[in-house]
Amino acid sequence: MAEKELRTMAQGLVLIALVLAIIALGVWIRPATVEPAAGAATPTTDRSVAGIPDSGLQRQTMIEELKKLNDRLAAIEEGLKEGRFQIQSAEKAPSAEKP
Repeated sequence: MAEKELRTMAQGLVLIALVLAIIALGVWIRPATVEPAAGAATPTTDRSVAGIPDSGLQRQTMIEELKKLNDRLAAIEEGLKEGRFQIQSAEKAPSAEKP
């Protein structure tokens, strides 16, 4: 009985060794297409070129957008204070309720 179990374990280990050998051979033989693409590129200032995100530029853009938004809100607030806007509210139309 122990002989059969040892034979089964040996066959399993041989099978695992063969699979690992095939994987190693595949990794060793495959064409090296990944290595050149992994090289570092020179930084560009062109926003249309994809690459490493420039966090400083992103923050500057966010600050500019927030300043524009604050200017628009200030203009709306000033218009409301000076009375340039006329705000009207309408009564809600009665809806037909089902009994």
